[in-house]
Amino acid sequence: MVQASSASGMRRGANPWLALLALMFGLFMALLDLSIVSIALPAIVQDLRTDLTMAGWVLDAYSLVFAVLLVTVGRLADLFGRKKIFMAGMAVFMLGSLLCGLAPSIDWLIGFRALQAVGAAVLQPVSLAILIAIFPREQRGTAVGLWGAAAGLATALGPVLGGLITQTLSWRWIFYVNLPFCVVGLVLVWLWVPETREVRQDGRTGRLDWPGLLLVSVALFTLVLAVMQGNSWGWGSLPTLALMGLALVALASFVGVELRVREPMVNLRLFGIRSFLLSDVAMLLFGMAMQGAFVIVVFYFTELRGYDQLGAAYALLPLPLASLILSLLMGAVGHRLPPLLVGLVGLLLVTLGFALLALISASAGALDTAWRLALIGVGMGMCFQSFPAFALSEVPPAQLGVGSGILNTFRQVGFALGVAVLIALLTAQLPQHLQQARQSSVQLVESDQQLPPVLRSHLVTALQQANVGQSGGEAQSGSATVDLRPLAQMVPPGPQREALRSHLQALGGRISALFSAEVMKAFAATWWASAAFAALGWVLTVLALLLGWGRSRRQVAADADQVAVAEVGAAP
Repeated sequence: MVQASSASGMRRGANPWLALLALMFGLFMALLDLSIVSIALPAIVQDLRTDLTMAGWVLDAYSLVFAVLLVTVGRLADLFGRKKIFMAGMAVFMLGSLLCGLAPSIDWLIGFRALQAVGAAVLQPVSLAILIAIFPREQRGTAVGLWGAAAGLATALGPVLGGLITQTLSWRWIFYVNLPFCVVGLVLVWLWVPETREVRQDGRTGRLDWPGLLLVSVALFTLVLAVMQGNSWGWGSLPTLALMGLALVALASFVGVELRVREPMVNLRLFGIRSFLLSDVAMLLFGMAMQGAFVIVVFYFTELRGYDQLGAAYALLPLPLASLILSLLMGAVGHRLPPLLVGLVGLLLVTLGFALLALISASAGALDTAWRLALIGVGMGMCFQSFPAFALSEVPPAQLGVGSGILNTFRQVGFALGVAVLIALLTAQLPQHLQQARQSSVQLVESDQQLPPVLRSHLVTALQQANVGQSGGEAQSGSATVDLRPLAQMVPPGPQREALRSHLQALGGRISALFSAEVMKAFAATWWASAAFAALGWVLTVLALLLGWGRSRRQVAADADQVAVAEVGAAP
């Protein structure tokens, strides 16, 4: 049976709130680097003389390694000490940041980003596992709320800080800025964070399941890589199908190994715990939905509204700021509310926010967009604050690290799936809507009797031959009005030309509005999909509760032959 000491087993004088503050340094920097680099890509392309496709791997390498290692580092932390692994992760992250800033070429930068992601993969799941281990149950809601607030702040500041640092200093400083924070964080963690780990009943440290580690790494690597590259390689292409097949084989083999070994990498009985299973599924679908904001809304601001990258980052701020404020509020009062109820309300607000965003017009003002984003942000903050606490509430203390790693893996896989699915949907929708805009524009010009016949014929031919392929070309950007006034030169000088110029200006505005409205429909389709993902997470969670899927931790523990206990040690 499992035996576990509570947070009261910490040495006298150890303060969990100081430990939380120390852990936030590492968590903040890891999440900041998920978003801060994206806005610096154009500068990286120019400085390192590469192309945007190659530079995209600066983001992809980080995301790929980050997603693959979450479960592994969680298990290592459970076995060898969460504090030790967290500090090692911060050291690796700091080294990777330094090397990224010094990278002489794009190849080196991609490699160093992968190294940086090794450290980052430690910080998020292990920090959450430590919090659950050291805080008493009545204080966990507040602690996780503050932990979520740090995540929200990193999300909010990432693109803005990236733009400001790149414009005022250099893209290299987006990596150098991590160094002082990591140094301070390492010192504070060493001073304030107690050690927590799994030990066997006979006092020995558990063993690492090497076959399980290898198989889960292969399964996650191939799955995430296939999802990330599916749009560019083609979902029916041989490389994508081969990776998907290998992922399924590795996953099936992993399950077979874990059911046979005495000390598995992942205790599959965790998925029999109702709270853990429901949270994993909810966070997977929540992660898919949120890419409608983090990715598609940025495209909306840059491609349809004509914002630059930094302007788009500012326009997106209502979402993460609302999430941050909500997380702080829930940190203060959230312990009084059932976390599952908070999470379900959060999913409903995310669903409603995306549905309202899908109904917005192409000419909507900034405030009209901002309050919809803020509504999504409130829902996001509620989900970030509640589902981690709910997921780990019944996980045995000895397995908090791997449990946190699994939860974060589901969310990261959801993020990857969301990017792939929503971008595929957007690129599939754009050509047909642009074609419809072209046909409507041709009809508008043909019916315009104020245009001279020669000019009308010229405009129709130009519209019919316009390139509105996969990207939509210039017509995709609805921010710039089509200027037809120079065509007035086709008529002789005089009052007729001046009257025609005014008419052509108005006609150009109507054609631009047609294209903007059709492009808006493509964006709306992705936001309806995001709303559907969030709604599906809510429906599945409620159905599971009503049908009684899963069991409590006590029921699972009664079936298990457990050998580990959780021990909370003293800080040095």
